Amino acid sequence: MVDTRLTYLLTLFPKLPSLGETPPLTMANALVLLRQQGGTDLELLAELLEAESLLREALDEWIVNPTGSRVVPSSLPPPLRALFNEGRMLDLTEETWVGSVRQAYLDLLSESAHRVGGTLLARWSRWEGSMRLNLARHRARLRGDRDEHAEGPPAVDPWLEAALTAWSATRSRGGEAERLGAAMEAEIALDAARLSFLERESPRYSFAMDELVAYLLHLRLLERHQQLDQQRGRTLLKEVGAL
Repeated sequence: MVDTRLTYLLTLFPKLPSLGETPPLTMANALVLLRQQGGTDLELLAELLEAESLLREALDEWIVNPTGSRVVPSSLPPPLRALFNEGRMLDLTEETWVGSVRQAYLDLLSESAHRVGGTLLARWSRWEGSMRLNLARHRARLRGDRDEHAEGPPAVDPWLEAALTAWSATRSRGGEAERLGAAMEAEIALDAARLSFLERESPRYSFAMDELVAYLLHLRLLERHQQLDQQRGRTLLKEVGAL
């Protein structure tokens, strides 16, 4: 049975450009249109996408602010908000804590996927988690650390090669400005890999939930790419270890 809400939205939404180009609408406007169609599935999808932006802002603030000055982000879903605990951070390295928060968001996506509908949201969550694991393993090898996941399969997937190359550049460049440039290049490479996944995995002209999810994730990647700047780049340098 055709869902007229999805057909309307996917017909209304303009075609999205390639990575690096300005998106024709904002995520905020897209979510307004989403909510206007009604339904608990679309409301939940909107909340999950909003949570990603809120989580990114909260992580940026907690990474740069000193102990005692951090504020628990009340707008996050409870499972994520509970992780913003300075006592918990005392028992973990910063990179381990950031990684656990990001994984909690992916877990939330996976757990919520059946209520949104379709399968792409769950597949996206698994793929993103796998990419982060492979990147963490790659960085551990560069540092000469013991690989705790050595029994797992090697990271040989073609989509990962460009991202690994970019992250490797952060180790080979010396000055802060050069490391910043490498971190920015790495983030762009990761977003290109993410976009490639969405293009491979989402149906076209199906007017189904998976197509809508892919469209919104694509739009989020475009917006994030547009927002990459020097301040964000400095934060990226501190987030490198979280992947």
